[in-house]
Amino acid sequence: MHTDASRSFDVDLSMAGKLGNEVLAQLNTLRELEPIHWSAASHGWLITRHADVDDALQGRFPLSLRRIEKIMFGPMPLEELEQLPMLRRFIPQWPVDMDPPEHTRIRKLLVKAFSRKVVDGVRPFVQERVKLLMETLERQPEIEFNEEITRQLPGSVILKLFGLPQENISRLKDWANAFQEGIGVPFADIEAKKLAEKAMAEMTVLFESEIASRRGTPPKDDLIAALMAATEDGDSLSEDEMLGALQLALVAGHDTTSATLTLGLAALADHPDLWEHMYRHPEKLLESCMELMRFIAMSTAQIRVAAADYEWHGKQIRKGDFVFLMFAAANRDPRVFPDPERIDPERNNDRSMVFAPGLHHCIGHMLAKMQVTEFFGELVRRFEGAQLLDPRLDFMSQIAFRGLYHLNVRMKPRARSRAA
Repeated sequence: MHTDASRSFDVDLSMAGKLGNEVLAQLNTLRELEPIHWSAASHGWLITRHADVDDALQGRFPLSLRRIEKIMFGPMPLEELEQLPMLRRFIPQWPVDMDPPEHTRIRKLLVKAFSRKVVDGVRPFVQERVKLLMETLERQPEIEFNEEITRQLPGSVILKLFGLPQENISRLKDWANAFQEGIGVPFADIEAKKLAEKAMAEMTVLFESEIASRRGTPPKDDLIAALMAATEDGDSLSEDEMLGALQLALVAGHDTTSATLTLGLAALADHPDLWEHMYRHPEKLLESCMELMRFIAMSTAQIRVAAADYEWHGKQIRKGDFVFLMFAAANRDPRVFPDPERIDPERNNDRSMVFAPGLHHCIGHMLAKMQVTEFFGELVRRFEGAQLLDPRLDFMSQIAFRGLYHLNVRMKPRARSRAA
């Protein structure tokens, strides 16, 4: 039932970057006013209550993942569409935009490339990279943290997993930002989409060359080789499916973790009690990091398209409507997370939406957790705090995964670290 307040209140997701953390407060308000809300500003339904988001993730409603094509290409004139051949070719091959049974088949093949064995195998490399980054921070405590530190860890890890030269790390920022601004923003303009097209073309050339060079040679022990060899019941990936999976994994496999580390550092700087708790209780580091990830709301939303007409708590959803599953609001639902605006390292986060429980549970969740815990474990051991030097956090515009363009900080080494 509409109230006067719910009729007048709306959240414009296109303004999420400019709003910064204020968008979280707006989503909290909306959740309590009208948890299933038609947003004229965002051109779709905003779903903000934990129970409803969970129902959608578990497949209890006719919602399709084939949404990026419609959001990106639906309103575009033909002359603009013709400028985006690579996006139109490969976006339909991305697993995150597939419905069963295609998604089920591809997911079975991809899971093997992000197994626990793979994660455990790369841990020593992660630990060595973290050590080098901490030494950089000790030598240069005043630093731009986002690109100089946080992207360097997951960027180097994903390149190692792919078996690609580390020199490619300098290209990751442009590729990731182009994808986030051209694909991660609903109804991005043609110039942003053209930058995403350029990024996809460059990645495709890189991967096509790698795949061609490996054919007929002894397989390497890396992710590209694993995808080339992956089969399930005699099925394997087509070349376009493989290229689409590699493009997505290269960007999502490092950029979301990088954003988590940056936003996590910003939150820790403002919550010295959590910093000290993580230092005093390294045995509870994973629990602390899971609570930190819930709080920072890097994982903000997933978008679906209604595959049929249906009713949801008295609201009539029409086939073709966009449905925004707002993880950020669900993870602050007091029905599930008491006192949700407080960081509580003892909180039970079994129902957290950070890694999207359900059919599309994040394939790389074990890799992400391992990097986040290794990074923050060493950070709080060597440093006692950080000062944020930017007057405000400069958020990117995308809504699926929040991130910052930059974060200038001054680190505070622990006394023993300075002495060492």
